[in-house]
Amino acid sequence: MVKNSKNLLIKLIFLISVIALVSAFFIEYVLSHQPCNLCILERIPYLLAIIIIILLNFKFSHYEKFFILLLSIIFLAGAIISLYHLGIEQGFIQESLVCD
Repeated sequence: MVKNSKNLLIKLIFLISVIALVSAFFIEYVLSHQPCNLCILERIPYLLAIIIIILLNFKFSHYEKFFILLLSIIFLAGAIISLYHLGIEQGFIQESLVCD
């Protein structure tokens, strides 16, 4: 049962990461909305998650716990970047060099 929930979690993270990247590129290239630097930085955790999940499923399945911990740290860093970006966009944080 635990193995099935881990596989479901990994598949869900992979699906969300792919959807997030596809929608970001759709908005950028199809809808012609240019992203700021923080918008581009926010894509990195999703790309890393896809790479880690591919490695996890195909090559190094015996390091599954390590990869899940690494994914947690990566998404925590992504959440911090997203909150910082939200603070800049809402005017709570004054920063003009990173987000324009």
